[in-house]
Amino acid sequence: MRGLLVAALVLASLALAGPLTDHFTSPPIELRVIRTDQWLFCQDYGITIQVKAMQPVTVSKVKVTAKFFTEGTFLSNVQTKEFPGFSLGTGDIRQLTMSFNYCPRQRIDPLILLEISIYLPNYTLSYNYYIGRVLPYTYDDLYRYAANLEQKVKDLQAQVDQLNKRIEELRRQLSNKDAQIANLSTLLAMARLDNDRLAQALAQVRAERDALRAQLEQTKAQLDEVSRAKASLETQLAETRRQLDDLKKAYGDLSEKYTDAQRTIADLQARLSELQKRYDELSRSEQQLREQYYSLSAKYSELSGRYDQLSKAYDAAMQEKAALQSRYFELNTGFTWAVNMATALAVALLFTLALILTRRRSQPAPAPAPPAAPAGSVKGATVMEEQKPTEVLVRWPATVE
Repeated sequence: MRGLLVAALVLASLALAGPLTDHFTSPPIELRVIRTDQWLFCQDYGITIQVKAMQPVTVSKVKVTAKFFTEGTFLSNVQTKEFPGFSLGTGDIRQLTMSFNYCPRQRIDPLILLEISIYLPNYTLSYNYYIGRVLPYTYDDLYRYAANLEQKVKDLQAQVDQLNKRIEELRRQLSNKDAQIANLSTLLAMARLDNDRLAQALAQVRAERDALRAQLEQTKAQLDEVSRAKASLETQLAETRRQLDDLKKAYGDLSEKYTDAQRTIADLQARLSELQKRYDELSRSEQQLREQYYSLSAKYSELSGRYDQLSKAYDAAMQEKAALQSRYFELNTGFTWAVNMATALAVALLFTLALILTRRRSQPAPAPAPPAAPAGSVKGATVMEEQKPTEVLVRWPATVE
């Protein structure tokens, strides 16, 4: 019976137990302690220590002590584990594993103090902390708890049986669902094939729809043109109907002149055809005249350029000529004045000599002949001023395009 109780307590402890991790940092090392959260009766309790170097370090020794203090006393049951020294580089980890076993004889389990000492060459790092009791229950409580757990195990077993039956039923349903899924997969594959075919047909229909849309737009444009032509024809038809009504009235009033009107209409049609021919001839003539006009315009532009060049040359020549004429006038004026002055002096001298000779001879002297102009004398000068040619622009008659 006690064996069953111990087994139940072990199961209960295992059910409630779980891993705990304690972390300590003391340069140059970092310590991590991994243990379960509950001790077991007369069972090995495992502790794992991980020593991580934060920088190169040498550890002389590692000592782990578990002290079990009976409640109400300071007496302890001490168990010690020691490990030899080792060296670690930066980031290296050394893992140490150990176990403790304690079978309490008291109804109330003791407190547990865990001491970890890491010996370095110059000093020692110590970590002390309580980790709880072996078990927080008395034996009677544990017995009642084991009985409850046994009943719960039975209930859970019944629930497990029901769950197994449910699982079997679900498996059968799953197999049926698998068959349905297989059928649906086949139908889906067929539907995908149909979908691909429909997609191709839809693409073809879209292309035909786009082509029909283009044709429809073209037809709409043609319909608009036809509508505009129809509106114009309706306007002409209304005008024609109005003229027809006028003609009907004139026909009712002037039915006896129908023959003359027919002849007039024939003449008008003949004149209309003749005018149409003349209009065509005039159109061709106009086209020819336009071509000639464009050709003459090009030539006129060329001649205008040449005329501008000649005008510039002519202006330069006229300026040079004006300068020469001015110089000529100056020279001609001085020369004429000198000749006239010499002629006057010669006449006066001859007149004086004649008067002296007349007085001496006491005879009437014949009238002196008019003095002849010297060979080098100039009676007068006429300057002919050339007129600048006037520019006459020939303007082509404007044509309405």
